[in-house]
Amino acid sequence: MRVKSYTEAVRLARAAGEDAANRRVRRAGRKAWSEADHAHAARVTSALLADLGYDVEGWIALAGVPRNAPEPPVKPKRQRRPRRKEPVQLAFAFA
Repeated sequence: MRVKSYTEAVRLARAAGEDAANRRVRRAGRKAWSEADHAHAARVTSALLADLGYDVEGWIALAGVPRNAPEPPVKPKRQRRPRRKEPVQLAFAFA
């Protein structure tokens, strides 16, 4: 198979990682993935990407992107107009 782009390489590597983890799950006689299976799928995926010439972990280290860092909090938007205050009840005494 000829891999023409990074997108195709990622699709191929992810499929290979999932297949490897699924084989591991079936061999163990389970129906659901464990944390170790997820780690195995990630290892297989990154190894295949490295074999194809896409060293993703090296890119992340060079870029200084923190892995597993939480997203920055979203700042709420300011309202354009202030809310209308409740109407004031005026009591007039007509005598």
